[in-house]
Amino acid sequence: MAAAGVGAEEAAGRSGGDSGNVSQSHSNASGLGGQEDEEGDALDASLSATAAAYSAYLLVERSAFSEQVESLEKSLEELLTRVDEFVGMLDMIRSDSSQVVNESIPEIYTKATEMRQIYRRIDKLEVRVWHPLAVFPFSEGPLRAFVKMIANHVAGMEERVVKAESDLGAFPSTFKKILHTISIPSFRNVSML
Repeated sequence: MAAAGVGAEEAAGRSGGDSGNVSQSHSNASGLGGQEDEEGDALDASLSATAAAYSAYLLVERSAFSEQVESLEKSLEELLTRVDEFVGMLDMIRSDSSQVVNESIPEIYTKATEMRQIYRRIDKLEVRVWHPLAVFPFSEGPLRAFVKMIANHVAGMEERVVKAESDLGAFPSTFKKILHTISIPSFRNVSML
């Protein structure tokens, strides 16, 4: 450490004895530093006073408008709460939407395709079973027995309706029209092979 101090003195001696560092005490002695400090302090005081005056001018006295300020704060809090709820709901909708797009729509499409096939099969059955001129293509089995049973029940029901009409008199024409529009084709016209 002593060697470091000796080296510094030698370097200072070679450069003319000036280290280049000016201490604050030397600048105060010149007389210029004191005047600058006083001007700086005066400027700081003036700035502080001006800032205080502007803030007093711009800021509303809280006591005079405390009810309105509190009401405004409450409504702002409620609005912020609603905005948070809305953002949460949007996030939930976004996640549900992505789930629908990624999972549910392909499932719905698959089910719709299956339903179209089922509808085609039903249409084919309706043409074969219900069309009065169609030949019943099924061989002996439970489906043919079921169709025969239904045909017998419908035929018996038609006979009872005819008998009831003859016993009670003519059926009003409006009811006849309604029943004829919704009637099921007679099973007696279907040939059972």
